[in-house]
Amino acid sequence: METESPTLRSGVAHRAFVGCRTTAARQARGRGIEVFDVLMDGTWHHRFTTLAGVNPSYLAVDSQRRALYCVHGDGDRCSSFRIEPSGSLRPLGGQNTQGTNPVHLTISPGLGWLVIANYASGSVVALKIAADGTLGEVHDRLMLPNRPGPHRTQQQGAHPHQVIFDPSGKWLLVPDKGGDAVHTMTFDEYSGKLQLVTSKTVAPMSGPRHLVFSADGSAVFLVLELASQVLCARFDSTEGTLSPMRRVSTVPEEFTGENTGAGIALAADGSTLCVSNRGHGSIVRFQVGAAHASLSSPRWIDASGKVPRFIASSPRTNTLVVANEDADTIVAMDLTDATISFLAATGSPVCVAFTPPIEGNS
Repeated sequence: METESPTLRSGVAHRAFVGCRTTAARQARGRGIEVFDVLMDGTWHHRFTTLAGVNPSYLAVDSQRRALYCVHGDGDRCSSFRIEPSGSLRPLGGQNTQGTNPVHLTISPGLGWLVIANYASGSVVALKIAADGTLGEVHDRLMLPNRPGPHRTQQQGAHPHQVIFDPSGKWLLVPDKGGDAVHTMTFDEYSGKLQLVTSKTVAPMSGPRHLVFSADGSAVFLVLELASQVLCARFDSTEGTLSPMRRVSTVPEEFTGENTGAGIALAADGSTLCVSNRGHGSIVRFQVGAAHASLSSPRWIDASGKVPRFIASSPRTNTLVVANEDADTIVAMDLTDATISFLAATGSPVCVAFTPPIEGNS
């Protein structure tokens, strides 16, 4: 079921899809997946609300703008949608993820597979993507090493929080919040087979959450959720191994409240790294040095919301998009002067996915 809001239809640069939590268990106020036109001047205009089932909490859009995929947080399902020329979403069905609480997903470099992290059950799965965008059943499932960390409630076993391919497409990295590790896998585009190659452990009670690669793939920046830190590491693209270099706090030294690190994003030109803090309610910004793994002194910017769960660089602009889950807002931060501007209001936003810029309008 879908509803539409009147809006401007000309001058669309790209589209933004917002995944929102929907359940009472999460004290959520979301309705489903919200669709916005993003105009050339950077303003957002609401177009559609798609009732997409329970907690469509993380999204991925294929590079051809044909389909959108989502995982349903706290459940055991994933869904696919056809992206119509208008930007509306047409349901294509879903599949069981053979695990609980799927929290992240990515499309394989060859566009033939959807790879999903099942947080609660400690597994990574691969599902075949058909030519029409529909999903097949789970084709392969890899259980992660079950090494619980010291945190009694957050590290009861392997908890993969992200699946991300390196820029070469050769390696699949999986930050494991529960096991205080980052796992490196290979993925066979032909067979859909996942294989664990190596695991890099980090300090106990760090809680690896999400990471980003430098543009050339030689460095990795990893959010340590429980420690409220960023780990800077070198990445060997030949062996798929990480070599930690330094850890940097994401909150000020004088801050004494509760905080967890959340989102991480690198500006398109690679010059600025940003991390969101839930609790401190901020975005911390670092300038990235020429050596890639070096960061400048931090600068904190109020995110206009206590729980900035998700951040991402907006396509072809020098802005960071911030989804404030508890404030029900999406804001933009200018990476040049750190000013914050309002983009949209929507219930319990937890992820934003963009289509590539529309040809002729970029």
